[in-house]
Amino acid sequence: MAHFHITGAAVSDIGLHRRDNEDSYIAQDGLYLVADGMGGGVDGRAASAEIIQQIARLSGTSIRSRAMINECIQNAQQSLSRIGAEQGAMAGTTLSGLILKDTSTQEADQNAWYVVNIGDSRTYHLNQSAHGWDASSLVQVTRDHSQRQEAIDSGRLLPDQARELVPRNIITQAVGSPQGVSADFYRADVEGRFVICSDGVYSELSAAQMTTLCAEALNPKTVAQDLVNAALDAGGDDNATAVVVDIQEDIPSPMIGRTDATDAWNASILADSEEIDTLNDSTLETIRTTERK
Repeated sequence: MAHFHITGAAVSDIGLHRRDNEDSYIAQDGLYLVADGMGGGVDGRAASAEIIQQIARLSGTSIRSRAMINECIQNAQQSLSRIGAEQGAMAGTTLSGLILKDTSTQEADQNAWYVVNIGDSRTYHLNQSAHGWDASSLVQVTRDHSQRQEAIDSGRLLPDQARELVPRNIITQAVGSPQGVSADFYRADVEGRFVICSDGVYSELSAAQMTTLCAEALNPKTVAQDLVNAALDAGGDDNATAVVVDIQEDIPSPMIGRTDATDAWNASILADSEEIDTLNDSTLETIRTTERK
């Protein structure tokens, strides 16, 4: 039975044109998330810090559930809504990243990640191959809550048209929004490399740059630093934060190179109120199934 170990690291930078760093993150205890405070709000830094503080409450628990995660989100929602009402302006933040279901076991087939997403920060994944991290397997697990993404999803605009015609930073979900918040929840297999970042990273980089940097055969700290440095080199117009998490299984060498169906990485969006342990196959929407190489 395969066991796994986790190595994670984070890097955050104010950028070259901002007066304050409104990004916050957590990278410990099976909690790896990035929050990007809204610069036009009352206090973007306080907003992102609030949701991360709420999520950090899960550090003392070994078993996490969707209900527990959602309670943290709604607590932050209430706090930020109250601040916004008092100040007469919205205090809001995005949230994206990983929450390990069970920190008490290192058996890969007995565990999974909750991937949580609100707004337009992102979580990516790629597979490990026999020769390092497989650049061709990079996938964006989360889907942006933005007007640009809605235009693409509805078929109203092609991706290239949407990028040209719809501003990137008009988001449709945020913790602290007066309209309330509803997070996307995903279930993802444990293993692989995950890259979580604010839009100040991915928006500055081409798809080719993002792929190359995410697949670097380096430790998570160096990969996170290289992603942030590249965003700064490209202009650094926004705060830039990257969290990189490597999860590697203790698999005997003959197992490397397996390509059977049971050795595939899977991620799926959860239906409303659906938990990792009670997935309904009839409602399961598979984001990606890919074989390790």
